[in-house]
Amino acid sequence: MRVVQEKWFLTTLDNIHLLLWRINFFYLFFGLFLIYLKCSSITGVKIIGHDASVKKGGNITLFCHLTETEDNLTHIVWQKQTRENPKWETFLIIDKYGKTEHKNDLLDKVKFIGNIKEKNGSVQLLGMTLLDDGIYTCIFIFPNGQNQMNINVTVLVPPVGNVTGKTHVSGHLNIILASCVAFNGWPAAKVFWRLGALNDSLRAETSYSEHTDGSVTAVSHILGAPSKNLNQKKIQCVVKHSTLTKELELDYVINVHYPPELVLISPDDPTQTQEYLCSVDCNPTPTSYIWIKVNGSTPRSDSNKLFVPKSSSDFNGVYICTASNQYGSASGVLYVNNTGSTDDCWLLLGLVFSCAVLWISLAYILSSGGKNASCSTLE
Repeated sequence: MRVVQEKWFLTTLDNIHLLLWRINFFYLFFGLFLIYLKCSSITGVKIIGHDASVKKGGNITLFCHLTETEDNLTHIVWQKQTRENPKWETFLIIDKYGKTEHKNDLLDKVKFIGNIKEKNGSVQLLGMTLLDDGIYTCIFIFPNGQNQMNINVTVLVPPVGNVTGKTHVSGHLNIILASCVAFNGWPAAKVFWRLGALNDSLRAETSYSEHTDGSVTAVSHILGAPSKNLNQKKIQCVVKHSTLTKELELDYVINVHYPPELVLISPDDPTQTQEYLCSVDCNPTPTSYIWIKVNGSTPRSDSNKLFVPKSSSDFNGVYICTASNQYGSASGVLYVNNTGSTDDCWLLLGLVFSCAVLWISLAYILSSGGKNASCSTLE
């Protein structure tokens, strides 16, 4: 009998435990259901908004509109995390009556343009600087919860482009020939070169440096060995940035100095061959020209011009022009051979004409004399 009672007690105890477990499960499920009902009016809402960008110094509108709910708001709160302050801070509160409260002395910086009754929390930010770049959050607060949305704000800073370089002397190893700089842009500007036929002989190196205000300067150097072949070659630096409607193209002409290498002497005017010009391939232009006549006195010269009279063969001979700049000198040779003056030519022409007339007359006389002799014989 005692054993039966013990079994009944244990069975009853198990049934009680089972009942308590079922009751606890019911209350747990019911509690979760109540929480769901309480929060469903919030989690079903939709916030309309989007990221935005603005140029430095401009104004920007942050659109934030709550939809798909009929619950009334108690507050709209705006917070931000920017370059100036990486910690979250509240800068604007709008109560249910539409009254605004500005934080951190931003009254002249922030303007509420929404309507809390229409659940429109849009604001306008004025005079944006690079320090205002960051994340802005609009928070809609209900009596039973809240909903929020993050908006990424990018402050764009147009870069200032410039290309510079200096004169180089041929013969050096690889050095910086020119530099292209995009100053203080945000985001960092893209800088590259268009080299054309020089693409295989020159190379570019680009670096970036960030300033305390967050802007970035991009610098691209063109490196190569300065040579005569690079002198006066044109290359182009290109700057691309989201604030520019088109690419910024900056032309640059490479300037390489080298000594005189080739000297040519030619008539300055084909119709006036008594003037000769000394032409030199060098950079910069020669600082001096020296004319000399081998084994004789040198006629008049003026810088790179030589004047040789044609009236006399005394000026025939070999002439040398030596051109010099600060890097060296080179020489060219001219051979002058004047055959005579204009009077000599007319004298020679008259002599030839006289000889021709004399020969024709003699031939005529000889021919007439032969005919008369023949006639006498026949008679």
